[in-house]
Amino acid sequence: QKHPTLTLKPIDALQIYSLKTSPAFEAALYAGLRLAGPVAQYEEMIPLFCRHLGVGFQILNDLKDWRGDDNNKLLSGQDATALRPTLLLALALEAATESQKTELNRILRNEVPPALRAGILRRIYESCGVFEKADALVEKSKSRAESLADEVQPDPLRQLLYFLVD
Repeated sequence: QKHPTLTLKPIDALQIYSLKTSPAFEAALYAGLRLAGPVAQYEEMIPLFCRHLGVGFQILNDLKDWRGDDNNKLLSGQDATALRPTLLLALALEAATESQKTELNRILRNEVPPALRAGILRRIYESCGVFEKADALVEKSKSRAESLADEVQPDPLRQLLYFLVD
């Protein structure tokens, strides 16, 4: 975040999300399951499930930053204005035209006033189909988490996992 560049790739952003958000879900789920009893049969499922859950959650958080969320952020584009390395930015960098990359580079070098960043980024994100791509990645994370939940017994635990995904 302190040294943003045009080299941020979607896989990099997803890795950040995996390391940032997923461990919190993993710790909470593991602790709850451990309190309920032995967890050996879930040792492989928990980190994988939480990875998909955390990544999907973080992408949704990014989307809510642009679409609005009364429970989350009050100003649209806060993450972008703060030059945080988001998946949305990475997707834009990947799909941007040369002129859009020049605009993105100006933003990343802090040459564009913060008050103007959100408008420019929204225009680029919409042009590059970033929001639709992010929505598809949320669905992919959801589907992967649900496929792991499908294999879990007992049924009340499977229902809990589905509740978390929803």
